[in-house]
Amino acid sequence: MASDRPAQTAGTVEQVQQECLTCRIIGTGALAVTGAYALNMSRAHQPGSIMGKRIMGALGVGFLVGSVLRWTKS
Repeated sequence: MASDRPAQTAGTVEQVQQECLTCRIIGTGALAVTGAYALNMSRAHQPGSIMGKRIMGALGVGFLVGSVLRWTKS
């Protein structure tokens, strides 16, 4: 049986996928808001243990860095 797809050699076809601007804005915004929320939860006046606050602070920074990386990814 003949296939409708053309024959392809491994490594010869590159797939270039770009997100639409709306997807980039929503994804970046979601990561940034999540990071800001996590940083807010790590503040001194929030309930919880010191170790839990440090973990939330690290997660907040991680989400903010992810937000920047997502926006700058081409």
